[in-house]
Amino acid sequence: MARWTADGDSFRFRAGRPSLDLCSTLLWRHREPVEQLRDPADLARWLCAAGLCGDGARATPEQLASARALREAGYRLFGRHLAGRAPDAADIAVVNATAAHPDRFPQLTPSGGVRWSAGEPVAAALATVARDCIDVLTGPLADRLRECAAPDCAFLFVDTSRPGTRRWCAQNRCGNRQHVRDHRARRSPEGDGP
Repeated sequence: MARWTADGDSFRFRAGRPSLDLCSTLLWRHREPVEQLRDPADLARWLCAAGLCGDGARATPEQLASARALREAGYRLFGRHLAGRAPDAADIAVVNATAAHPDRFPQLTPSGGVRWSAGEPVAAALATVARDCIDVLTGPLADRLRECAAPDCAFLFVDTSRPGTRRWCAQNRCGNRQHVRDHRARRSPEGDGP
């Protein structure tokens, strides 16, 4: 697999919300987009890493197309929310249709833990993501939805900081990169770029 960032092909779970983290599976969205969900196995791997499916999950090409459609509809809905614009009816329809699938259900394991099951694990996992999208847009944290302030990053997150002034998806990544850019810009002679 190609190395796209310092993380290689690792999925990023910076938002703490599955619908926002799904949006982050298209890297460098504002620059040169790189698709992380290239095939059904990638979708199954993301769902497992997100804790939404067990290790044996198998996705179909149709489910991959549904996941990508959900991701893009969610991203557009989040963007319209951030811009104070009304949601698009087609995007609402995608999210609502995906959310309508049967949900996962908990089962007690012999060790006393919990295991999530479903008749159709991938469809149920995507329904969980769609329901999370609805909750982010309509719930108590809707006013805390943010997009990373780094010009080359498009990661979304919910700002849970007390003052509500968080700017970066990850201070140790995008925040530090921006501080370095700012420092170089201040140190460079006028007319030279950063």
